[in-house]
Amino acid sequence: MTRVAVLGPGRVGTTLALALPSPAYEVVAVAGRSAGSLAAFALRVPGAAVRSARDAARSADLVLVTVGDDELTRLVRAVAAADGVAEGSRWVHTAGGYGHEVLEPAALAGAATAACHPAQTFSDIDTALAALPGSSWAVTAADADLGWARVLVTDLRGSPVTVGSANRTLYHAGLAVGANATVSVVTLARDLLLGAGVRDPAAFLGPLVTTSASGAAARGAAALTGPVRRGDVGTLDRHLHELADVLPEAVEPYVALARLALTHARRAGLDARRADAVAERLDEA
Repeated sequence: MTRVAVLGPGRVGTTLALALPSPAYEVVAVAGRSAGSLAAFALRVPGAAVRSARDAARSADLVLVTVGDDELTRLVRAVAAADGVAEGSRWVHTAGGYGHEVLEPAALAGAATAACHPAQTFSDIDTALAALPGSSWAVTAADADLGWARVLVTDLRGSPVTVGSANRTLYHAGLAVGANATVSVVTLARDLLLGAGVRDPAAFLGPLVTTSASGAAARGAAALTGPVRRGDVGTLDRHLHELADVLPEAVEPYVALARLALTHARRAGLDARRADAVAERLDEA
């Protein structure tokens, strides 16, 4: 049995604690700064003792560091400086933009280290827990540690993919665009549909966005459709006039997204004359 400590009892830490298979893993301790998050974690994972970060880490074979990116370095340094790293323990952080080097203070104290980031959203614990199986994980570690890190991901029913430390920032930027930019764009689309009197925008956007996102992930610019892809300046012009009248704050993001779509449309083979006409109309907007 692997004893587990969770440093950071938020949505990610709680989800992973619940996802670890029992009896192979037992979450024995949790540490965090938010009393509310600690209380919520204790309700979901009653066997975990609330301890200081130092004592929680010291009591575990596997330490999951699931705090925010900006807090990660400070926490690891503080725990290591307080003699909170048990020699031979394994430390894993889940921050997408960092490799395993950020855990160097723990490594210098005798721990094995790895960075394991799931390509999944954690908007709420139950939804994330249901979506986690089958998710791809970016795994970054020294060669000697890749094996156990990949096994951990497999035990969480994930698919481990090795990503080099030098590529983690670009990798994370790609996921941030794919997830957060999608939410922002779909929220804008939802507002437009509500403005058009559509009472259930999810009925339209759910299938459309899912199919579009899957197509783009698989085929890139070849999946692009719509007026920009066709070079349909008349439709684009009507959109811009209507938005200027009823939702002027949407004009700027619409134009920015159309410019990006035009870049992809050119790549996908849009006739140069039509593409230039689209660009001219966007410049006017």
